[in-house]
Amino acid sequence: MGTHHLKLALAAGGLMLMSACASTQTYREAPGSRSSGYTDTQIEANRYQVGYRLNKDNVAEAQSLALRRAAQLTLEKGFDTFEVVSQSTNRDSERTERYPSRDTVVERDCGLLACTTSVSRAPNDPFYDGIETERNTTVVVLEIVLSDKDASVSPSLYNASEVFANLSD
Repeated sequence: MGTHHLKLALAAGGLMLMSACASTQTYREAPGSRSSGYTDTQIEANRYQVGYRLNKDNVAEAQSLALRRAAQLTLEKGFDTFEVVSQSTNRDSERTERYPSRDTVVERDCGLLACTTSVSRAPNDPFYDGIETERNTTVVVLEIVLSDKDASVSPSLYNASEVFANLSD
């Protein structure tokens, strides 16, 4: 009886772990224009546009991930600090409805001497309207300037090492 409870507890723990992993976004470069992930574009020598797209409605998470990418990019380029000079947020919701085609019904009726076959469409179901899906997206775009200025001299400057450490998994 003790091993049964242990197995049940392990199964429940595994299920909770899998559901927790499924609900978190992966920090990564966006593989496509409609995919979750970060993008960055160089505008000038030390000026970049950094964006993070989430395929869900969560502005705070998208902002944190965009700041994480800004800090990472700053460190990759050999700088210590960055300044956010502008920020934009776009939230979008897209609904789609799909109506699957009606099934074909084949009926075969056989009597004593012969069989008859009839083909018809399945009757319309008054309780079935189709399949509706909703896709939410949040995109945060930061324009940043990279520098080696001391972050303590201005509240608009971010210490890239601290930001990256605090916002990384």
